[in-house]
Amino acid sequence: MAKDGKDRIRGVAAPILVREPLFVRFCTAFVDNLTLMLRTGLILGAVVLVHDLRLLLDDANEPMAESVPAEVAPAESEAIDVTETLEPVLSDGVIHALNCTYQDYRDTHYDECIEDPSQIYPRPQADPDDTGLVIYDTPVLFAQLNNFSRAE
Repeated sequence: MAKDGKDRIRGVAAPILVREPLFVRFCTAFVDNLTLMLRTGLILGAVVLVHDLRLLLDDANEPMAESVPAEVAPAESEAIDVTETLEPVLSDGVIHALNCTYQDYRDTHYDECIEDPSQIYPRPQADPDDTGLVIYDTPVLFAQLNNFSRAE
């Protein structure tokens, strides 16, 4: 009998993987490059820091000479003219406008503060409690149904 090729032992083949998409490869390359740049920056920053610390320590280790404060002769100071009057920072018109922003002052001086009839600042009216015993008649309104019949 002739042997068929079926008797041979078949090996397990490695699975065939589909290539990674271009976007995934791009992101992987970007992250790898960013990691490399950050590591390089960290190392350079550490070198600069050590260099600056070394300079700082060298300056700190130098002995400081005792300094004696030198006596300074007092210079002749010019007399300050106190009689000079300073101009006020706020003029009367500005102070009046500022006071008009407060409700109590605006209510008492309404005609001075508000020139035209204003919808923003209405004229202050008396409260119902301030009227005393003045009682006005309330208008009486009647409902009426007009049924007009045509006389033909």
